[in-house]
Amino acid sequence: MMTDDLEKKATVLLVESEPSVRTGVTASLIKAGFAVIEAEDPEEAWTTLESRPEVGVLLADLDLNSGADGLDLARRAHDRWPSLGLVIISSHVRHLHPADIPGDGCFLPRPVPVDVLLQEIGTATRS
Repeated sequence: MMTDDLEKKATVLLVESEPSVRTGVTASLIKAGFAVIEAEDPEEAWTTLESRPEVGVLLADLDLNSGADGLDLARRAHDRWPSLGLVIISSHVRHLHPADIPGDGCFLPRPVPVDVLLQEIGTATRS
């Protein structure tokens, strides 16, 4: 039970540029017991990471508006906070290899079933 309690207390930083997607993912995460902080772009996410040490998982869209890249953010974040769990998602078909995601992070193509997303976030909290 201790592991479940830790997972439910994990704080997830969601980086998603589409408001409707951000709202839907946030609702699913909160319903599962995660605390969620939202960011619209990598700059906002970076500011949050620097000021909110409770963030345990970075959940970022690979392709953000204005050409921003969630994978670049994940790499920078991993260099600075190596224990941060990383989950990268995208609705665009990509050929990413496990080594492309830093640390023990993962890539999930959309649409992602909610149970799979929650499982991967739970795994990322234990990384």
